[in-house]
Amino acid sequence: ESDGSSVDKEATRAALLSERPNDVARTKEFWDKIQTETEAESFLQDYRSRAEARLAELDGGAADDEGLRDELEAVLSVPYDRQLAKLTATGALRPILDEYVPSDERRDFLSRHSAVLLEGLELEHLVPDPDGPVGVDDLGPELREVLAAEWTPGDGGGGDGASPSSSSAGEPRFRIEMIAYGSDLYGTDRAAAARRMYRLWNEHRSSRARFEESFFRKGYLGLEEDGKKRTAV
Repeated sequence: ESDGSSVDKEATRAALLSERPNDVARTKEFWDKIQTETEAESFLQDYRSRAEARLAELDGGAADDEGLRDELEAVLSVPYDRQLAKLTATGALRPILDEYVPSDERRDFLSRHSAVLLEGLELEHLVPDPDGPVGVDDLGPELREVLAAEWTPGDGGGGDGASPSSSSAGEPRFRIEMIAYGSDLYGTDRAAAARRMYRLWNEHRSSRARFEESFFRKGYLGLEEDGKKRTAV
């Protein structure tokens, strides 16, 4: 992360999306180095040391490789503590950032930490409403039992304008409303961070999908079928 003054964001984005996908071995090698704060600190110290050594070579007269000096200076200009904090946070979020994590592991992580990860995100909620378009027959069996038990005919937005047929019948009905998850803590820094993370993750996945599709169309990515690799044409 940087203050933006020394990083060409468009060039960085283009460079990241032009890289071929990492294979499983290289991906695992990276993630294994930042699983704990101690490992992340060791990885960062080694990375910065190599960056400083390469920059010293350039200062000594070595040929610059397509703006390598600017990239190294940009990396080293970010405070060490900030880089370490970001690496540690990234390691903690591996189950949702690592593309090769098994689906079961990702689902388990999301289930255990959903209260934090979803906090502040606007999600569809069923709100009691005598004139709502959603009836109990439109719900799954689990929701039907829970929401019907909570139903009272006076709930929701029916008010004085509610139609006699729907109100007097007392049949549970609902409308769909977008409500922030964990609204009692809405507006906190943690909620804002959760929203940013999900937005950036969605952007990353969309960009990656478009990039891989373009590589597939050009024949650079192969297909795997019945355990055998087949080159795309």
